[in-house]
Amino acid sequence: MITPCIHFNGNCDEAINFYKETLGAEVRVINYAKDAPADSGMDSLPSNFVMYSEIFICGMTFMLSDGAETPLPFGHFSYMVVYETEEEVRAIFAKLSDGGKVETPLDTTFWSNLYGSVADRFGVNWQVMVKHQ
Repeated sequence: MITPCIHFNGNCDEAINFYKETLGAEVRVINYAKDAPADSGMDSLPSNFVMYSEIFICGMTFMLSDGAETPLPFGHFSYMVVYETEEEVRAIFAKLSDGGKVETPLDTTFWSNLYGSVADRFGVNWQVMVKHQ
């Protein structure tokens, strides 16, 4: 199994909450620096520093953590999320776009009745579409 792991630069906790609200992510695990054993050397990290987390979105597990020394360019990959209805796509796209950057506005394509792409406020690239019928 290959599981995507997204590293954030100190705002992983905020991203987890955003994905919960936006995509209905189920949080399965969050380990904070504040919960590390006293002798682990983690006491200098902020209490909300996420050491390791797992969230579950649309049947897929994602691992998220803080610790990127410098912001990472998410570059040439994205996450495709397929929904059953146009209403779902419009709602999710609007939430992902809030504070983000629309790359491809929602529109009809030859592969979907509604498709769009957006980089969310954390720079993570998402494509959303209605399931091809």
